[in-house]
Amino acid sequence: MDLNQASGTTTAFYTLHSCDGEIALQISEILSLEEKARSQSWTKLIQGNPSLEQRLINQGISQPLKLDSISWDDSMILFLCSINVDEDGKPMGIGESLKREKFGRFPFDDGSLTSYIIEFLRPNVRVSKSNEVFERIIHLLRKLSSFNHNGDYTHPRFNGGMGGMNILGFLSLEEVIEIRRLLSGRNWSVASDEPLDGGVRDAIKHLLAMLRAAERIDSGVMHRAHL
Repeated sequence: MDLNQASGTTTAFYTLHSCDGEIALQISEILSLEEKARSQSWTKLIQGNPSLEQRLINQGISQPLKLDSISWDDSMILFLCSINVDEDGKPMGIGESLKREKFGRFPFDDGSLTSYIIEFLRPNVRVSKSNEVFERIIHLLRKLSSFNHNGDYTHPRFNGGMGGMNILGFLSLEEVIEIRRLLSGRNWSVASDEPLDGGVRDAIKHLLAMLRAAERIDSGVMHRAHL
């Protein structure tokens, strides 16, 4: 890829964190409910997840069963309750430092590798049913990049949280495995007007490296932007 073709400056650095994608989806749906249903669903979730209840207690929440007792905004709740942490209690990153760097700042437009793939990926017309596979790839990429609520990936609802918490989206472990397999096949092609020579292929290579790293530790992924 010819980096000299990249124009403008990037304004964000992007990271993938290890997370429980199923818990993240449950929490995101609860947080989209009206107040009464939201509180009841939260209590039910915590009662069924003792480890999550203990995590909240460790974070200083004295009444974890009561959502209104938690002062965090929705973005912080989603992050702190679904992220996987290491032995020191710090969020677990995905991949080695060099792989993170290549994923984190792509040399085009806003620096988002996933946005570039979404814009310039095309189905491989030489492969049967490639349109179906292509649509599934784009669906999963949008869930990772612009999650509003389940089935609506038009804009990232958990963007702009306290302390600069910008969550773009997430995938479960099953979805990580699925998109890794789909991108590893011959079901996609590249737009003829792609602005960076080899850009899509480079972007997919970097994304696959991160997906494989997540898969090795049996983990879903959470996508964040650091402005």
